[in-house]
Amino acid sequence: MIYFKKILLIIFFVAFLLPQTASAASNPVELYFFEGQGCPHCARMASYLEGLKVDYPNLTVHDFEVYFNKENQELFQRMAAAYGSDSNGVPMIFIGDDVVVGENYEKLKSAVEKCSTEICVSPLYKLETSDANNNSNQPAVPGTNQNEMVGWIVIGIIILGGVGLIIFYLRR
Repeated sequence: MIYFKKILLIIFFVAFLLPQTASAASNPVELYFFEGQGCPHCARMASYLEGLKVDYPNLTVHDFEVYFNKENQELFQRMAAAYGSDSNGVPMIFIGDDVVVGENYEKLKSAVEKCSTEICVSPLYKLETSDANNNSNQPAVPGTNQNEMVGWIVIGIIILGGVGLIIFYLRR
């Protein structure tokens, strides 16, 4: 009976703790970083982002120089408008639903952690949705409900299997 309890404990550990740990690191995180060539604040933020990419391998940084590139300036203005922000200065970072202005490292790291464990809207998706819907600020994340449904089905199957094993061994 002690052997059975150990096996049951291991099954519950694997069923409930490991999937949560695996899913936390698997969410891709996209951020859009707008900077200016020669800007010292931007250079420090770029260096910080390199360190974040090491700590968060699921992080993708899209880097745009806006001082000397007209197309990037236009993208910056559109992105800022989609987020309801002004495009007055750099560095500016767009991630999920957050805008990080200046060298706010704590806010940036918090946003990266949040988007690593939760599903966040891609800034590009938010921009495209905003362009299509005249600056709509609350786009739906495609596929979220389907992913949640699959997760609940898997959890239900695991629970039913565990209960079935308990009943089977108790009747023996």
